[in-house]
Amino acid sequence: MKIVKEPTYKKDIVDSLGRFDERQNGFSRGRVDPSRSKYDRMHDRSVENIHRKVPGKTVLDHALWVSARTVDYVLRQTQMAREGTALFNQNLKLESCNPGEMSRIIKRVARWLGADRVGIAEVNPLWIYTHWGHHSAHYCGGAQAGDPIEIQKEYRYAIVLIHEMDYDLIKRTPAVEPSTDLAYSRMGEVACSLATFVREIGYKALPAGNELALSIPLAVDAGLGELGRLGLLMTREFGPRCRISKVFTDLPLEVDRPIDMGVQAFCEKCERCAHHCPSGAIKSGEKTKEPRDQSTSPGMLKWPVHAMKCFDWWVKNGTHCSVCIRVCPWNKPDALLHRGVRFLAERELLTRFLVSMDERVGYGRQVIDFFD
Repeated sequence: MKIVKEPTYKKDIVDSLGRFDERQNGFSRGRVDPSRSKYDRMHDRSVENIHRKVPGKTVLDHALWVSARTVDYVLRQTQMAREGTALFNQNLKLESCNPGEMSRIIKRVARWLGADRVGIAEVNPLWIYTHWGHHSAHYCGGAQAGDPIEIQKEYRYAIVLIHEMDYDLIKRTPAVEPSTDLAYSRMGEVACSLATFVREIGYKALPAGNELALSIPLAVDAGLGELGRLGLLMTREFGPRCRISKVFTDLPLEVDRPIDMGVQAFCEKCERCAHHCPSGAIKSGEKTKEPRDQSTSPGMLKWPVHAMKCFDWWVKNGTHCSVCIRVCPWNKPDALLHRGVRFLAERELLTRFLVSMDERVGYGRQVIDFFD
């Protein structure tokens, strides 16, 4: 892994970039599908699966899924994407605020609160959505789809938080895998708690999960990983097996530098996610600047994911899907053996051999046991 001056996506910018309208992402488009909300249809299929006693999609699995998401459901309605005020601070403000020292403190507090990785980036206005999407507005009380989004310029920094998803539970997908939902609950809990910490020392804080801004480029800018073929953030320790939240703040901080961990070259040769994607939503072959549908933000060479193909498979499946994460060779526990393999992968050594061996020894296979 190398620390670099500019994020690796810089070389792939081929046209002028513009802010993205959240109403165009797959989640929002799925909620206002002309025939009927894809979420409602997915729920109907989930009930069918329960009645049919489909392995990994039983009523017990359904309960596990929803219970894991409980904190997220509550906090999105009441705390997320809100400026908020300090709970107990009586007009106090931290007197000495050295950016380097505060960054160290913020990272320590974030990890203590439950974040698995933390990075800090200066906010690039291009990553802020232009408007609220239908999906985020559905969950965040008070927001309306189509309302413009403008984050005040004083929110100069983004504290970006990485939340690991459980390695063994990811193996269950495309059966119900509640690790995604538990990660969403942790996103809300940690981001809101960290926002409280910042407010209590006299500064502003705006916690968010998927809403308000594009999380992946913020995480890349904060030195937490790179964009992978499957359209997700690839981190060094967890691969794509993570979720991202963030806290926007005016607290003076020292930003982290982006990294190059060899993901672009690795994804070019690997293609396992594209080969195993049950919907065919992940592009094989070379990067392109051509959008696959309106959910693709233009202006950059990448492997665009076809959002509606992905979502239509969710509907058919009766639950969300993480097959691309399950089969990704970078999705491994941070153990000694895998650190050695990662050392080779980061240096673009033996990539195709490593990918072949990964599949031959059985990594990425589905295992749905949980209650046994």
